[in-house]
Formats: sequence, C-alpha cells, structure tokens
Amino acid sequence: MARKKTNEKRTFEYFKVDEMFFVGKHRDYVDQLWTLNKIQESYFKRLVDLYAIAAIIGLRTGRKSAEESDGTDLKRTVQMKQLNENYKTLLPIMRMVLILDESRGLTPEQRIEGAFVIPEDEELYKQNMELFNSYARGGVEYLYEQLILKDPDLDDDYTDKRISNIIALLKNPLNDDEIV
Repeated sequence: MARKKTNEKRTFEYFKVDEMFFVGKHRDYVDQLWTLNKIQESYFKRLVDLYAIAAIIGLRTGRKSAEESDGTDLKRTVQMKQLNENYKTLLPIMRMVLILDESRGLTPEQRIEGAFVIPEDEELYKQNMELFNSYARGGVEYLYEQLILKDPDLDDDYTDKRISNIIALLKNPLNDDEIV
C-alpha cells in the first residue's frame, strides 16, 4: 500500500534539532569555567547553564565571537537531552537575541515577528542558531576574562583569586564602560 503524500511543512525548533559544540579556544575557556562532575572546581553546575548565561552576557555586552576550530576533533558538547530539558529557559533567551540584535538589518517589527515564529526554512534556522551561539561564545570569552584571567583587586578582603573575581563580578556586573 502506497503512503499518502502530505504537504506538511518541515519546522526547525530551536534547541530541538542539533546539539551545540564548543571547539577551539572556546572549548578551552569552557574547560576553565566548567568541569563535568566537579562542581567544587567549576563556576557552573552544568554546561547547559554556562551556555544559557553566556548567551545572555554576550547579548548584554554586545559581544559576539565566531567559532574558531583548532583542527582537532576535541569539543565540549551541550547534549540534546539537556537542551530539550531546558527548552523553557533557552527559548526566551533566543527570543531576546532575535529581538535585540540589530546586526541583521531588520526592522524592529521584523525582529519581533521573527522571534515568535518557528523557522520553516533550514537556512534561517541555522542563521538564527549561529547568531545565538555567537553571543554564547562571546559571553564565554567575557566570563573567562573576568573569572579566570583577571587579577584580583588588591583592596578586597579575599585572598583566593577565584572568590575575589566572583565577588567583583557580582558587585559590579557588566559595567557600562565595559560594554562595547
């Protein structure tokens, strides 16, 4: 018996189609900020938490970064299961990215409309996911600089560099003079 052909349109739901990979320098930065099953040594409990927060920070600071492969197969993967389980957290962040990012030359009305539509075009889906991921990579860079590279303030009461940098970031998050 022949199957019935349907005219259903294919959709590409954000965070339900592809896993996300950090490669190259961003993988190295992630390794400094998060370690699997080592909460005491990590700034984030789960990689998906770092991914979500980094996207927000990247957007807030206007910092995007392109993927930079180092030619190896090494990567850190935000698993599909975690993306699906955190869909209700990630989707509003994606919508903020699509609405607030002005780099694509869209009108505010087009950005708002596009943020609340599930792409039916694979190319648009990939472009929007790359936009989100570029902000996430930019946020990872910012977090790495502020939490790992930054020398502690000599005037604070904390002798541990890790604690000092966390407190400094919490006291004065995302200074306007740091925003590009």
